[in-house]
Amino acid sequence: MKTYFYLSKYQKHHNFKKRDDYYFFLEHRNLLLNLEMYRFLLNPSDEFELIRANIVIHSLLNKARLDKAIEYAFVSSKMKTEEAIEYIHSQMNDLPYIEDGSNKIYVPIFTRAINLLYFKDYGKLLQSPYNSLIKNFDSSCIDLFEAYNFSLYNSLFTKFVNVYQDEEIMVVYHYDFQSLYVINIEGRLDAKIALFDKYMHKPATNHIVERVKPVIEAYKNDDREGFYNALIDNGLVSKRLINKIKRKEARFIEKKNRKRK
Repeated sequence: MKTYFYLSKYQKHHNFKKRDDYYFFLEHRNLLLNLEMYRFLLNPSDEFELIRANIVIHSLLNKARLDKAIEYAFVSSKMKTEEAIEYIHSQMNDLPYIEDGSNKIYVPIFTRAINLLYFKDYGKLLQSPYNSLIKNFDSSCIDLFEAYNFSLYNSLFTKFVNVYQDEEIMVVYHYDFQSLYVINIEGRLDAKIALFDKYMHKPATNHIVERVKPVIEAYKNDDREGFYNALIDNGLVSKRLINKIKRKEARFIEKKNRKRK
Protein backbone atom coordinates (compact mmCIF):
# COMPACT_ATOMS: atom_id res chain seq x y z
CA MET A 1 0.00 0.00 0.00
CA LYS A 2 1.09 3.59 -0.60
CA THR A 3 -0.45 5.26 2.45
CA TYR A 4 2.71 7.17 3.39
CA PHE A 5 3.31 8.17 -0.24
CA TYR A 6 -0.15 9.75 -0.52
CA LEU A 7 0.14 11.48 2.86
CA SER A 8 3.32 13.12 1.57
CA LYS A 9 1.94 13.85 -1.89
CA TYR A 10 -1.06 15.74 -0.54
CA GLN A 11 0.67 17.48 2.35
CA LYS A 12 -0.14 21.20 2.49
CA HIS A 13 3.45 22.50 2.56
CA HIS A 14 5.84 19.83 1.34
CA ASN A 15 8.58 21.55 -0.71
CA PHE A 16 11.64 21.02 1.49
CA LYS A 17 13.78 23.05 -0.92
CA LYS A 18 12.11 26.25 0.27
CA ARG A 19 13.21 25.84 3.89
CA ASP A 20 16.15 27.27 5.84
CA ASP A 21 17.56 23.76 6.26
CA TYR A 22 17.98 23.48 2.49
CA TYR A 23 19.62 26.90 2.16
CA PHE A 24 22.07 25.89 4.90
CA PHE A 25 22.78 22.69 2.97
CA LEU A 26 23.45 24.56 -0.28
CA GLU A 27 25.87 26.87 1.51
CA HIS A 28 27.92 24.01 2.94
CA ARG A 29 27.34 20.98 0.68
CA ASN A 30 30.88 21.23 -0.74
CA LEU A 31 32.13 19.87 2.60
CA LEU A 32 30.69 16.48 1.64
CA LEU A 33 32.71 16.24 -1.57
CA ASN A 34 35.83 14.88 0.08
CA LEU A 35 34.05 12.25 2.18
CA GLU A 36 33.52 9.08 0.16
CA MET A 37 31.17 7.58 2.76
CA TYR A 38 28.77 10.53 2.67
CA ARG A 39 28.75 11.55 -0.98
CA PHE A 40 25.35 9.89 -1.35
CA LEU A 41 23.97 12.87 0.60
CA LEU A 42 25.14 15.43 -1.96
CA ASN A 43 21.72 15.49 -3.62
CA PRO A 44 19.05 14.74 -1.00
CA SER A 45 15.80 13.54 -2.52
CA ASP A 46 13.62 14.39 0.49
CA GLU A 47 13.76 16.27 3.76
CA PHE A 48 14.93 13.30 5.83
CA GLU A 49 17.96 12.88 3.58
CA LEU A 50 18.45 16.65 3.86
CA ILE A 51 18.42 16.42 7.65
CA ARG A 52 20.96 13.57 7.53
CA ALA A 53 23.20 15.59 5.20
CA ASN A 54 23.05 18.57 7.54
CA ILE A 55 23.98 16.36 10.52
CA VAL A 56 27.18 15.38 8.69
CA ILE A 57 27.81 19.01 7.72
CA HIS A 58 27.37 20.21 11.31
CA SER A 59 29.77 17.48 12.40
CA LEU A 60 32.36 18.73 9.90
CA LEU A 61 31.85 22.35 10.94
CA ASN A 62 32.33 21.33 14.58
CA LYS A 63 35.53 19.52 13.68
CA ALA A 64 36.90 22.52 11.78
CA ARG A 65 36.12 24.88 14.68
CA LEU A 66 37.69 22.58 17.27
CA ASP A 67 40.76 21.78 15.14
CA LYS A 68 41.40 25.49 14.73
CA ALA A 69 40.88 26.22 18.42
CA ILE A 70 43.13 23.38 19.58
CA GLU A 71 45.92 24.33 17.19
CA TYR A 72 45.71 27.98 18.21
CA ALA A 73 45.58 27.27 21.95
CA PHE A 74 48.43 24.74 22.09
CA VAL A 75 50.67 25.88 19.21
CA SER A 76 50.18 29.39 17.85
CA SER A 77 49.37 31.25 21.06
CA LYS A 78 51.60 29.21 23.40
CA MET A 79 49.00 29.52 26.16
CA LYS A 80 49.45 27.81 29.48
CA THR A 81 47.53 24.54 29.82
CA GLU A 82 44.73 26.01 31.94
CA GLU A 83 44.32 28.97 29.60
CA ALA A 84 44.34 26.71 26.54
CA ILE A 85 41.60 24.49 27.98
CA GLU A 86 39.50 27.51 28.95
CA TYR A 87 39.86 28.94 25.44
CA ILE A 88 38.82 25.66 23.78
CA HIS A 89 35.82 25.41 26.10
CA SER A 90 34.76 28.90 25.03
CA GLN A 91 34.80 27.76 21.39
CA MET A 92 32.58 24.76 22.19
CA ASN A 93 29.77 26.67 23.89
CA ASP A 94 27.46 27.06 20.90
CA LEU A 95 28.29 23.82 19.07
CA PRO A 96 25.73 21.01 18.71
CA TYR A 97 26.58 17.74 20.47
CA ILE A 98 25.24 14.35 21.52
CA GLU A 99 24.84 13.48 25.20
CA ASP A 100 26.78 10.24 25.71
CA GLY A 101 26.74 9.40 29.39
CA SER A 102 29.07 11.85 31.10
CA ASN A 103 30.70 12.72 27.78
CA LYS A 104 29.66 14.83 24.82
CA ILE A 105 30.07 13.83 21.19
CA TYR A 106 30.94 16.85 19.05
CA VAL A 107 32.21 15.06 15.93
CA PRO A 108 29.97 12.01 15.41
CA ILE A 109 31.60 11.08 12.09
CA PHE A 110 34.28 9.64 14.42
CA THR A 111 34.17 6.88 17.04
CA ARG A 112 33.54 7.53 20.72
CA ALA A 113 37.25 6.98 21.42
CA ILE A 114 38.27 9.76 19.03
CA ASN A 115 35.54 12.00 20.38
CA LEU A 116 37.05 11.71 23.85
CA LEU A 117 40.08 13.54 22.42
CA TYR A 118 37.86 16.32 21.14
CA PHE A 119 35.99 16.44 24.45
CA LYS A 120 38.87 16.52 26.93
CA ASP A 121 42.23 15.10 25.72
CA TYR A 122 42.84 17.90 23.23
CA GLY A 123 46.63 17.79 23.28
CA LYS A 124 46.73 14.25 21.87
CA LEU A 125 45.21 15.50 18.61
CA LEU A 126 48.49 17.28 17.91
CA GLN A 127 50.52 14.10 18.43
CA SER A 128 51.03 11.06 16.23
CA PRO A 129 48.98 9.15 15.15
CA TYR A 130 46.03 11.41 15.92
CA ASN A 131 47.44 14.50 14.20
CA SER A 132 46.52 12.90 10.86
CA LEU A 133 42.87 13.54 11.78
CA ILE A 134 43.36 17.24 11.16
CA LYS A 135 43.51 16.91 7.37
CA ASN A 136 43.43 13.27 6.24
CA PHE A 137 40.47 11.85 8.10
CA ASP A 138 38.30 10.28 5.39
CA SER A 139 39.45 6.74 6.26
CA SER A 140 38.63 7.35 9.95
CA CYS A 141 34.97 8.17 9.31
CA ILE A 142 32.27 5.82 10.58
CA ASP A 143 28.57 5.37 9.82
CA LEU A 144 27.41 7.91 12.39
CA PHE A 145 23.73 7.07 11.86
CA GLU A 146 24.22 3.45 12.87
CA ALA A 147 26.82 4.17 15.57
CA TYR A 148 24.83 6.81 17.44
CA ASN A 149 21.31 6.02 16.12
CA PHE A 150 18.60 7.29 18.50
CA SER A 151 20.91 9.55 20.54
CA LEU A 152 21.99 11.30 17.33
CA TYR A 153 18.42 12.14 16.30
CA ASN A 154 17.60 13.20 19.85
CA SER A 155 20.40 15.75 19.99
CA LEU A 156 21.21 19.34 19.10
CA PHE A 157 22.32 18.13 15.65
CA THR A 158 18.64 18.17 14.60
CA LYS A 159 15.42 20.06 15.25
CA PHE A 160 13.56 16.85 15.98
CA VAL A 161 11.26 16.43 18.96
CA ASN A 162 11.31 12.91 20.38
CA VAL A 163 7.69 11.79 20.80
CA TYR A 164 8.20 8.04 21.30
CA GLN A 165 11.04 5.57 21.80
CA ASP A 166 11.45 1.89 22.63
CA GLU A 167 14.19 -0.67 21.97
CA GLU A 168 13.33 -1.01 18.28
CA ILE A 169 12.07 2.34 16.99
CA MET A 170 12.15 6.03 17.71
CA VAL A 171 9.44 8.42 16.47
CA VAL A 172 10.33 12.08 16.11
CA TYR A 173 8.44 15.16 14.94
CA HIS A 174 9.80 18.07 12.93
CA TYR A 175 7.83 21.31 13.31
CA ASP A 176 9.07 22.86 10.06
CA PHE A 177 8.33 19.81 7.93
CA GLN A 178 5.18 18.92 9.94
CA SER A 179 5.88 15.21 9.77
CA LEU A 180 6.53 12.22 12.01
CA TYR A 181 9.57 10.07 11.21
CA VAL A 182 9.84 6.48 12.39
CA ILE A 183 13.53 5.63 12.77
CA ASN A 184 14.90 2.12 13.33
CA ILE A 185 17.82 1.04 15.49
CA GLU A 186 20.18 1.22 12.48
CA GLY A 187 19.45 4.93 12.28
CA ARG A 188 17.48 4.58 9.05
CA LEU A 189 13.96 5.73 8.20
CA ASP A 190 11.20 3.13 8.40
CA ALA A 191 8.31 5.48 7.64
CA LYS A 192 7.42 9.14 7.23
CA ILE A 193 3.93 10.18 8.33
CA ALA A 194 3.18 13.56 6.75
CA LEU A 195 0.53 15.62 8.55
CA PHE A 196 -1.79 18.50 7.61
CA ASP A 197 -2.87 17.94 4.03
CA LYS A 198 -4.00 20.46 1.44
CA TYR A 199 -7.69 19.81 2.15
CA MET A 200 -7.32 21.28 5.65
CA HIS A 201 -7.91 25.04 5.49
CA LYS A 202 -6.78 26.07 8.98
CA PRO A 203 -5.24 23.02 10.69
CA ALA A 204 -4.41 23.30 14.40
CA THR A 205 -0.71 22.59 14.85
CA ASN A 206 -0.50 22.90 18.64
CA HIS A 207 -0.13 20.15 21.28
CA ILE A 208 1.33 17.80 18.68
CA VAL A 209 3.10 15.48 21.13
CA GLU A 210 -0.18 14.45 22.80
CA ARG A 211 -2.18 14.33 19.59
CA VAL A 212 0.16 11.94 17.77
CA LYS A 213 0.26 9.30 20.55
CA PRO A 214 -2.79 7.37 19.26
CA VAL A 215 -1.29 7.47 15.74
CA ILE A 216 1.96 5.95 16.96
CA GLU A 217 0.10 3.30 18.96
CA ALA A 218 -1.88 2.25 15.88
CA TYR A 219 1.31 2.22 13.80
CA LYS A 220 3.04 -0.07 16.30
CA ASN A 221 0.06 -2.43 16.33
CA ASP A 222 -0.11 -2.48 12.53
CA ASP A 223 -3.73 -1.33 12.86
CA ARG A 224 -4.47 0.38 9.54
CA GLU A 225 -8.07 1.39 10.36
CA GLY A 226 -7.05 2.59 13.82
CA PHE A 227 -4.20 4.54 12.20
CA TYR A 228 -6.58 6.31 9.85
CA ASN A 229 -9.07 7.05 12.62
CA ALA A 230 -6.35 8.43 14.90
CA LEU A 231 -5.17 10.82 12.17
CA ILE A 232 -8.72 12.07 11.55
CA ASP A 233 -9.90 12.19 15.18
CA ASN A 234 -6.87 14.22 16.27
CA GLY A 235 -7.14 16.74 13.43
CA LEU A 236 -3.86 15.66 11.82
CA VAL A 237 -5.17 14.62 8.41
CA SER A 238 -8.51 15.40 6.76
CA LYS A 239 -11.25 12.80 6.40
CA ARG A 240 -11.39 13.73 2.71
CA LEU A 241 -7.80 12.63 2.13
CA ILE A 242 -8.19 9.42 4.14
CA ASN A 243 -11.27 8.52 2.09
CA LYS A 244 -9.32 9.22 -1.10
CA ILE A 245 -6.51 6.93 0.10
CA LYS A 246 -9.00 4.20 0.99
CA ARG A 247 -10.55 4.39 -2.49
CA LYS A 248 -7.12 4.10 -4.09
CA GLU A 249 -6.31 1.12 -1.88
CA ALA A 250 -9.62 -0.55 -2.76
CA ARG A 251 -8.95 -0.11 -6.50
CA PHE A 252 -5.45 -1.50 -6.03
CA ILE A 253 -6.74 -4.60 -4.25
CA GLU A 254 -9.50 -5.08 -6.84
CA LYS A 255 -7.00 -4.84 -9.69
CA LYS A 256 -4.69 -7.28 -7.93
CA ASN A 257 -7.50 -9.77 -7.43
CA ARG A 258 -8.52 -9.58 -11.09
CA LYS A 259 -5.00 -10.48 -12.15
CA ARG A 260 -5.12 -13.62 -10.00
CA LYS A 261 -8.24 -14.91 -11.73
